[in-house]
Amino acid sequence: MTRDEQSLAAIEAGGIPLAAQERLDELKRRGGGFFTSDLSTNEFLLLRQAGFEPVTQVMGSSVYHVGWQQMPWASSWTYADGGSAELDVLTGAWNEARRLALGRLTEEARRAGADAVVGVRLERKRLDVTSDLVEFAAFGTAVRSTRYALGDETVLSNLSGQDFAKLFVHGYWPVGFVADTSVTYVVAGYASRQAKQGLLARTAQGGPAFMQNMELTDYTQGFYEARANAMRRLERQAHELSAQGIVGVQISQQKEEREVDQGGPRTDLIVTVHVLGTAIVELRGVEPPPTYYAVSVKENA
Repeated sequence: MTRDEQSLAAIEAGGIPLAAQERLDELKRRGGGFFTSDLSTNEFLLLRQAGFEPVTQVMGSSVYHVGWQQMPWASSWTYADGGSAELDVLTGAWNEARRLALGRLTEEARRAGADAVVGVRLERKRLDVTSDLVEFAAFGTAVRSTRYALGDETVLSNLSGQDFAKLFVHGYWPVGFVADTSVTYVVAGYASRQAKQGLLARTAQGGPAFMQNMELTDYTQGFYEARANAMRRLERQAHELSAQGIVGVQISQQKEEREVDQGGPRTDLIVTVHVLGTAIVELRGVEPPPTYYAVSVKENA
């Protein structure tokens, strides 16, 4: 196989290109020395004080094709007075693209000989709901301990360098980066349709709907449902890691309106909720600190 073919095969297997493998393997072979990072001065100094040194910046990315997703306006799936349902194909595409990106980030850190990656941040992009491509990129700084043997597994954390150092100093260790996405379709109910129809729409009391303040409860419920789906799976991931909790939870949401004419005009919503955080366990060491901190999930759960 040529180098290009080897790189493509590695990417198809969920890995990183050959040139990246060679660069990181050489970095690990050389040991310490020069490094690159996106750490601030405070982050760098606090990490060093806690016994960690930066190794290198790492990244992982994935451009993912979205399969065919059946939508309510093109199917027999309708609700007499609103309703919502998760769009499994779109949800699955986001989650798989992120999994691949984070997997490549982890491989880069592992090849560089890192114990952890701090300050993991995710960038995602989709042009619009009709686009068949989603993009995920993950970035962070790989670090290793200068004091303790922390096992063979490289862990990820979205905590800043300062927060990661504080966590470790106080006897906690991240066991994994947990994240999930839910894409939920919300069909506009009767009240929302009436409120959107302007001058001709009337409330139950007979007045013009557009003149009154009113909550569009079906839209509100759709946001809650999308968040509940994502949080439920996020917590399941943490339980599978035998974590004691999740810190640094971040939630973001987007919505897109869809004009639909299906038995009459209505404005539906597509709600996307992304959640992520760092699952942690407490390190059960003794005083004074031993030269080896066992961070096996089974031992510390």
